[in-house]
Amino acid sequence: MRKPILVGKGFGKHTFDEAVKMVEAGGVIVFDPGTYTNTDGYNIQNIRMRGDGKQPQDVQINSHFSVAENGKFEVENMQINFTANNNVINVQANGEFIASRTIFNLDTTGDVPTIWNHNGSVTLLSSEVRRNSTDKYEALDGDGGHYLVKQSIVDGIYVLNSYLKVETSQINGKIWLSNEAELEGTDVYFDGAVTDNPSVKVFDGSKLIVESLVLQSDRTDVFVVHGFLTNQKNNIQPESKPVMVVAMDEQSEVSVPDAEVTVATTDGEDDQTNSYESAVPYDAETNDDAESEPTEEPKPVVKAIDQLDGMIGLTKVKEAVHRFMRVAIYNKKREEQGLPSVSQSYHSIYLGNPGTGKTTVARLVARVMHDEGILPNDSYHEVARQDLVAQVVGGTAKQTQKILQDSLGGVLFIDEAYTLYQEGGGTNWGQEAVDTILKFMEDHRNDLMIIFAGYTKEMKDFINMNPGLESRAPNVFDFQDYTPKEISTIGVKQLESKQFKFNHEAYTDAVETAYKSSVENSNGRWVRNFNEQLVQIVANNCIDDPERDVTLILDDDIHELVGGDDNAKADKVQALLDQLDQLVGLDDVKSYIHDLVERVAVERKLADKLPDSKKPTYHMVFTGNPGTGKTTVARILAQLFYNLGILEKDTVMEVSRADLVGAYIGHTEKKTRTAVRDALGGVLFVDEAYQLTAQNGNDFGKQAVETLITELENNRDKFIAIFAGYTDQMETFLSANPGLRSRIPLTLNFSDYTPDEIGEIVYRRISQNWKIDESLLKHLVANKYQGLPANEQANGRWARNFTDKLISNYKNWLVDHLDRPDLTVIPDEILLEAIR
Repeated sequence: MRKPILVGKGFGKHTFDEAVKMVEAGGVIVFDPGTYTNTDGYNIQNIRMRGDGKQPQDVQINSHFSVAENGKFEVENMQINFTANNNVINVQANGEFIASRTIFNLDTTGDVPTIWNHNGSVTLLSSEVRRNSTDKYEALDGDGGHYLVKQSIVDGIYVLNSYLKVETSQINGKIWLSNEAELEGTDVYFDGAVTDNPSVKVFDGSKLIVESLVLQSDRTDVFVVHGFLTNQKNNIQPESKPVMVVAMDEQSEVSVPDAEVTVATTDGEDDQTNSYESAVPYDAETNDDAESEPTEEPKPVVKAIDQLDGMIGLTKVKEAVHRFMRVAIYNKKREEQGLPSVSQSYHSIYLGNPGTGKTTVARLVARVMHDEGILPNDSYHEVARQDLVAQVVGGTAKQTQKILQDSLGGVLFIDEAYTLYQEGGGTNWGQEAVDTILKFMEDHRNDLMIIFAGYTKEMKDFINMNPGLESRAPNVFDFQDYTPKEISTIGVKQLESKQFKFNHEAYTDAVETAYKSSVENSNGRWVRNFNEQLVQIVANNCIDDPERDVTLILDDDIHELVGGDDNAKADKVQALLDQLDQLVGLDDVKSYIHDLVERVAVERKLADKLPDSKKPTYHMVFTGNPGTGKTTVARILAQLFYNLGILEKDTVMEVSRADLVGAYIGHTEKKTRTAVRDALGGVLFVDEAYQLTAQNGNDFGKQAVETLITELENNRDKFIAIFAGYTDQMETFLSANPGLRSRIPLTLNFSDYTPDEIGEIVYRRISQNWKIDESLLKHLVANKYQGLPANEQANGRWARNFTDKLISNYKNWLVDHLDRPDLTVIPDEILLEAIR
């Protein structure tokens, strides 16, 4: 990783302008506390800027920035000011701008926003976007693009054709959405503008969907209008409590759920709550108030522990969380009674594959710990290695200590914590972070909860390399993979939340079948990706059919994604069996595969009736001489198993000894695992597999076999391995390691082709493009092949070589005979010459 460029005074430090010119793509500029000015501004391609002060105000940047197309700009812990008729931040198409703990301040009399976004991405985390002027122009503006505003303050929003997500943030002045813009908000604190214009304007098919709205105002002269825009306020009797001015058109949507809206007064009195019900449309022509709908009871707030219990799956995790919480609550009661507390650390370890809900559960646990009075606040900080580790001596300890201090009283979630440990040489900055964390954990057992999360195997290695961790984080939660049924239930809920209508049975069958054969252990992420692909198909099909309901997912859409319905897949299986049957010879192989396909179908039916039964293994050995069709049959088998729902892909990856065996200790294991990883989901075809055990002494081939044995067992349902080679040598190969026979239960023997079968193969190859005397060809080829020495009878390879020779001879002969009436007819004399 590149060293950061330091800006400030002193040895090794640079000016602001020098640093921007020096920094390479992806590099970081770190500012000492102070003020830095450049009124010309900068065009940013891909850099990060970070202030090194205690507060954002310690580093003052007086300038403006433009994020180039496809560029990326990140700022952290600073204040950026500009006093002119120009944006502080201007994000161009496909540009990405991320700000955390940063204040933006524009002081201008012009009609420009503080941050302008044109089809890019803007993320604001714990930041402020201010605009000091008298015209009440908005601070955040844009045409197209995406926005995430989290734990931030923004002086007004006006966007077109954009999507915004606002979480636990305050919006001052106004919110105006146009041209199908969409804002989804949770815990939004809103202080409307004092103006005749509406505080909230939602037009041209836009949407405003807000939960947990808090109105920050002591005004009494504003009101809600759901319907067409009107300024005739005198005909509305305002209530004595502050509400919003909302204007919208028929194509747009404003939704504040029936949950309570909190009104935060500014006179120091206690907050009050008012039941909020969307008002009926206001009739601008008659100026009459429509009758109000009956007020419904507000929906109860769902407690965090109930949300956890309502999550799909995670039975063991829920039980462990409940046990953990009971001990913590019990401890709290003892303390309240003046009794010594039972020694318990809140620090925890979350183990599991991606998508198993570790982050979601951690966030809910943070709320529960606060709800029960165990931790003083419900703050939740999520960090990864890059947030803790600095690439300068002493920087990691300082950076990590800062995050730990900021997290006191709440929960600190360290994702992929195992990345803090690195093997090999070099400076291990991650270990410095771990040492800092371990010390802090011991000193703050009761006022901080640290959660280390990551993949099970990697996390166990991480724990073993840090002996003090296990004793300080005794609460281990094992997040099991979701079952296919749970995955389909998650998928159904996701689609229903987007108001899609579909055949639940067809969807569930498709998801469960696809998930069973999936090689990707990403759980909830897998079904999210599945749904995204499904919606893409729906969108394309809806564009092709303008009359189609955009909320409807057809069975054909689902089948298109998974490769067809059961009938279509059955037809493909039969077509592949027909293709197999049309191969020359191989009668024993064909019969075996027909029986195998029938057995697979039975085993799939039994799997539905016996879900806990162990899945069968289909690894196999192909024995036979070269040219007997082993590779061709392997490719047909891959497609058969794909359409039978056993494999996720119909691919065949062919490898040999050279692809598996390395040149030094540890190299073979790595190469073999890589080959297996690349083959997952399909077939791994190991040609001439006996060569792995053919040599004696300290040959690395044995390490390849041992690694393969482990992969054959651990991923037995993720891929099919086919080991091919000569019959006698393959018998020796299977005897070389006792673990091979038990893990490779199936053997197919490929017999040599008879002379007549060789004649048939040659004729089929020739007749694809040429005309020849069929009976003469077959007779001559069969006699020729039968008379060959045994070491020259290479089966299909000989047939291919003879075919190529015959065609080549004919083309050479054609050079002097281009006047023939039909150039595709091969004369008998050319055939006789090739035979001779």
